[in-house]
Amino acid sequence: MIDAQAQRVENSGFSRFSDSQPILDMLNMLAKTGRKHFNERGAWEVCLCALVLKMEPGCKVQRILEALPYTDAKLDEADVLNTMAHLGYYCRWAKANLNDLDERLLPGLFIPRGGVPSIILGRDEDDNLQFFDPVSKLISAVPPTFDRNGKVWFFQPFDENRQPTSKFMRQGSGHSWFRALLGRFNGTFAQVLTAGLILNVIALTTPLFIMLVYDRVIATGTIGTLPMLAVGAFIAILFEWKLRAIRSRGLSWLAGRLDNIVGNKIFAHLIGLSPDLIEKASVASQIARIKTFEAVRDFFSGSVFLSLIETPFVFIAILAVYFIAGPLVFVPLAMVIGYVGLFLGIRHKIKVSIRLAAKTSSARQQFTIETFEKLEGIRNHGLSGKWQEKFRHLSGREMMTHFHLGWLGMVAETCAHSLTVLAAVATIGFGAHMIWAGTLTTGALVATMILVWRVLTPFYSLCTMIPRLEQLRNSVIQVNKLIDIDTEAEEAKSFSRLPRLKGAVSFHNVDFRYSEESDYAFRNLNFEARPGDLVTITGGNGSGKATILKLIKSLHRASSGVVRIDGFDIRQLDAPHLRRQIAYVPKVPHFFRGSVIENLRFSNPLATKEAVIKALEMADAWDDVQSMEGGLETTIGSHGTTKITSSLASRLSLARAYLNPAQVLLIDELPNALLSGKAGENLKNYLIRAKGKRTVIMCTYREDYMKLADTIVWLKGMSEPESGPRDIMFEKVQTNEVAA
Repeated sequence: MIDAQAQRVENSGFSRFSDSQPILDMLNMLAKTGRKHFNERGAWEVCLCALVLKMEPGCKVQRILEALPYTDAKLDEADVLNTMAHLGYYCRWAKANLNDLDERLLPGLFIPRGGVPSIILGRDEDDNLQFFDPVSKLISAVPPTFDRNGKVWFFQPFDENRQPTSKFMRQGSGHSWFRALLGRFNGTFAQVLTAGLILNVIALTTPLFIMLVYDRVIATGTIGTLPMLAVGAFIAILFEWKLRAIRSRGLSWLAGRLDNIVGNKIFAHLIGLSPDLIEKASVASQIARIKTFEAVRDFFSGSVFLSLIETPFVFIAILAVYFIAGPLVFVPLAMVIGYVGLFLGIRHKIKVSIRLAAKTSSARQQFTIETFEKLEGIRNHGLSGKWQEKFRHLSGREMMTHFHLGWLGMVAETCAHSLTVLAAVATIGFGAHMIWAGTLTTGALVATMILVWRVLTPFYSLCTMIPRLEQLRNSVIQVNKLIDIDTEAEEAKSFSRLPRLKGAVSFHNVDFRYSEESDYAFRNLNFEARPGDLVTITGGNGSGKATILKLIKSLHRASSGVVRIDGFDIRQLDAPHLRRQIAYVPKVPHFFRGSVIENLRFSNPLATKEAVIKALEMADAWDDVQSMEGGLETTIGSHGTTKITSSLASRLSLARAYLNPAQVLLIDELPNALLSGKAGENLKNYLIRAKGKRTVIMCTYREDYMKLADTIVWLKGMSEPESGPRDIMFEKVQTNEVAA
């Protein structure tokens, strides 16, 4: 039934629909995958299905399912837009009247004022607007009584190469990824800088007010002008407060958007990197990569960025000092030169110190993680004392590097403070001399002091924040380096995609080792599996049985030789797409936080509840799942959830593989207790039935499973592997075991 519905949906072209059947089919299939709110056929759910089928006729249901938000709640406007974005469409909106819509922009998601959303499809032969009503689920002309004013969302296919942050565009501009990203916020930066300019002009009112009070009110005793001056100052303060609020809001929004964009980009990039690159880095390193942007976020929302954007406008204050106090302007100018010299002089030393501090901190962190990973071995060999000594040594080195960094920071702060005090003393000293000479008034001196302080404050902040600025620079460099590493998806753009695997697998003179420094796991491995063959891989512990499966799944790359799938070199195939076409039962199964049925449906989102139960019965896990408090809806896979035994985990993993319709099935070494029980008997029967229909490659040392094989691969440790027909290889393996 589901296959028939899927066929109707995939063959549909919504632009020619005369009824809503393809949409209803899609809703039904989505509901059967566990997204229960699709059964209710709410307006947003219906609109989403209609919009997708209009934009992308023949869209696969699984593709929509993968793009949906990870929630069981009913969809809303944001969910629909996010789903369309995940499907690869750029979304933009406009307030519009339906009478004024440009047909070239359609289809559009129309949201009338206080009304139910609908899909505006286009215009018919009579130039009448056609829309899809999610309530009646009919296509018709927009009725005259319909509210034609509202918001319309338009959708265009997203072209990554046209984005300023893409590698293609950056090659032309010469910008780093982060610099290109900042270009998206030029409007925000312009607003912030404009607000800064106006603020600095308005800020002149305070020293001018004080000067006028001293010189015009106090000196002359003319009280009448004081209220007018106070009102003017009050109005200026109100304007300044409002502008500061606008600027703070803009900076907070900028920091939040950058944090969101970069955090998501880093996470997606790490997830998309080649498994070889991921496995070479520790868990701590991966977490550090995600956290590396926190320094950048804090920079844009903190005082350092405010000081930076205030710096260009200090010349307004310097100019004001020149007009008020004439020669006294040389005091702040000299101090600015002093601050610049201090900044340039100590920055390099702090940069080196930060690099050393990061190195020592990383070494201590890595050692701590390694200690807890190997704690049992340390205790068994009586190495606790030695490990404590190593930790004390690493902690001492880290402490000294951080001490040196802190000391340099204090030196910078002390020197900056001294320059500020010197500026105050010089301003008062020279100003007092000018007052005695009659070239400067007392009010002018007070105003000059305020202005000098305003000039020096941003430079003082920058000099005291040099360590944070260097950490910011390092974070940006790390982010840029990470983004410049190609993900598997980016590499796959130039690779081939097999529409559907037939199941032919072959190894030709394959060597493999985990790193350049390590020994070979195996050398000169040769074997061939035809579509529908059963291949068993046997050998001792650590001989590389699981590695062969990972090579087939493109989780590892051969050191030399060729692995072929359906005659294609595996290195020429889109790795993520290939993995989706291969079912895999690992030795240590992984489950994610969610219900039992959700974890099983990862392999086949369109599987019905009946199919899930059948798979569980085949894996001898249905009784265990039934005994759980929530049955199939029991939450597993994380702390604070229902714990499952390793035996049940293996059986659930096997059930997940049964559900997967992939043409190739890889089975790592399963527990002997499982293979000896009912699950093992069912697996034998399944392997017999799968012969000629599904290629199965299984790691096992058990003779009863090897007897079922068409081909046996024997990994012999330091010796060259052997492979061949079951009858010949089975006898060799048996003879070796007897001799041993």
